[in-house]
Amino acid sequence: MIIGFDLISDLNLEPGDSFNWEGKATSLYCLIAGNISHDLRTIGLTLLHLSKYYQGIFYTLGSTEFKNSADITARTSEITVMCKRIPNVALLQQQVVIIDGVAIVGCNGWYGNTPPNLTESAEDKIAGSRVGDIAYLTRAVERLQKHLDVTKILVLTNSVPSPELYFGEVPSTITDQVELSITLNSDSESKISHWAYGTYNKQVDAEIDGINYIANPYFNRNPYWAKRINVSV
Repeated sequence: MIIGFDLISDLNLEPGDSFNWEGKATSLYCLIAGNISHDLRTIGLTLLHLSKYYQGIFYTLGSTEFKNSADITARTSEITVMCKRIPNVALLQQQVVIIDGVAIVGCNGWYGNTPPNLTESAEDKIAGSRVGDIAYLTRAVERLQKHLDVTKILVLTNSVPSPELYFGEVPSTITDQVELSITLNSDSESKISHWAYGTYNKQVDAEIDGINYIANPYFNRNPYWAKRINVSV
């Protein structure tokens, strides 16, 4: 059996921007690798619009969502509450979704996507969030190794998993950061088959050591289409 997912990310919409997804869905499910908007209302309207075209939307927060918020925890709570009110939307915040043997695990990651010119306090908060996201991702992957109903794991992050996936365009901000791909050390049964991510400004569809890495950022591309991911189970 093949389960299809439409991947989109990095819409970076401003209030009032036009966004129409009618006729563009190619799968039952949609993955959003973060960076919808910095505006809470725009995030909600975009998710509500997309929910008309998919049976399930799996969304992880990006750095753009926190652009105008000094409190990461409070902002996350606001978006969590909002997502619970929108049909077919699941925010991948400390939760795993399993569909027909495919586990979807997501987080921001805060690797290489830290906003510039942060205060020392804000940098400390993001560093703490980065450690927390890596720890969560690692624990989730570890637990899923023994889950009898899970044969494949699809990881969804806003951050780029490792320096290699910048393809020679590695930002200086990640020189002293632990990369997200350290999570692969916990994949003892090789269940991770796909890793979808955002932030990087180019489209990616590459297989490295048996894992398919995919990025499909918008960044004002016109026309812009979803990237379909097929997971065989």
